[in-house]
Amino acid sequence: MAGFFGLFDFTKEGPGVRKDEPDKGPVLGTLEVLSRRFWELIKLNLMMVLFHLPALIIAFFLAIYLLAALFPGLSITTLIESFRALGLEETADQSLEAAAVSQLTLFYLITAVALTGLQIVVVGPFQAGFAFILRNYIRDEHVFTWSDFWDHTRNNWRQSLLASLISLAALVVLVINLTFYRTAAFLPGSVQLAIQILLSAVGLIWLMMQAYVYPMIVTFKLTLGQIYRNSLLFVILRLPYNLLYLLISAVLLLVVPGALLLNGSVATVLIAAVWYLVFALAINQFFSMAIVWRGVRRFMIQKNDENPA
Repeated sequence: MAGFFGLFDFTKEGPGVRKDEPDKGPVLGTLEVLSRRFWELIKLNLMMVLFHLPALIIAFFLAIYLLAALFPGLSITTLIESFRALGLEETADQSLEAAAVSQLTLFYLITAVALTGLQIVVVGPFQAGFAFILRNYIRDEHVFTWSDFWDHTRNNWRQSLLASLISLAALVVLVINLTFYRTAAFLPGSVQLAIQILLSAVGLIWLMMQAYVYPMIVTFKLTLGQIYRNSLLFVILRLPYNLLYLLISAVLLLVVPGALLLNGSVATVLIAAVWYLVFALAINQFFSMAIVWRGVRRFMIQKNDENPA
């Protein structure tokens, strides 16, 4: 079937929102569902941390190279110089070098969780299971968290595993290219900068596309090529909403835990640990699904209902 201008073609569609309930709008409707599903999201977050643990480990090591490519001046030496510029001195308990290593490790940790939270480095089959659960939360439909998670993990494992491997490979290629063109002495500095800006823009588009990939995997019978094409179109058609998603993600995955971890006190570090274990991943992907599903429902499901084959 053809959907929006013949671009969104699909063959399987699940039930939408209940027709006897008025749409309360994107903000109030999402917050109301969030309040009802809050404790279920905590359970889901614990599952995400557990099942995505291999992805988080891989993301941690990739974060080292990603931050080096994006921020080449970020190193132990520059951090030590920054500490000294701020008037910090070595103590009997900790040297400036140890403090710099600790700070850099926190940067890697925060970046790693963000890569998984943004669905860039994930265990694909498990992410498909989580996407189904979150989609049903947003549609306000009943779901058996454990059994439905495993059912849709198994049913979509091939396509979702391939999608996660493609995403991982794309990140590696992006890091390699950013590093190469930053150090390419045969190119003028202005050309190096232009290429790095272009690569960063492509990476940003790819990042926004990932929010649409797994919801479409668990909802429609599409090839991965069709899924990526539709995801790109959604990024373009709904750019303000996608930028809002990135802003929300930045707050939930970077700003809040970053402020807590970099404070350095035992209490804030413990709060940050609880934030990651209990809230960050599931709440972020809940808001992601809320934004994604309104677009999918409008341009794929409702358009198809208006123009049946």
